[in-house]
Amino acid sequence: MLTIYRLQADTEFIAQVQRATTTSEEFGIESTHGLFGSAEWWQHVRDGTLPVQTLRGAITRVYMGSMNDWPEVTMRTETGEESSWSRYANDPAFAWLYTIGRPIELDYVVQQHRRHSFESGAKRKIPIEIRVDENA
Repeated sequence: MLTIYRLQADTEFIAQVQRATTTSEEFGIESTHGLFGSAEWWQHVRDGTLPVQTLRGAITRVYMGSMNDWPEVTMRTETGEESSWSRYANDPAFAWLYTIGRPIELDYVVQQHRRHSFESGAKRKIPIEIRVDENA
């Protein structure tokens, strides 16, 4: 499996979430494990106090979501569960690897939106690493 996305390397996304969290009450993520993407937050990931969950399966759909302007992918796990995710890649050259039938593994953590946000208290699954089979 080839790692095509690591949250830790996505400094722009981390900075956006941190800015939203620290400059407003309407946006961002609750700092239940420290500020998102901070050294403290990553320590909670390593310690398991912010549990990492892993999905393994195959890509079943590649499409543009939202208002037909956001790249997304749907995967089906080994147990038949389907879920959709943003098509993240640290290097745009890896984007082509999101193809139907390709095996995929996704590690994620669950965080809560801010209490006063438009999605008050909703839980969000945040990918921290995405791997695909480059030989499929």
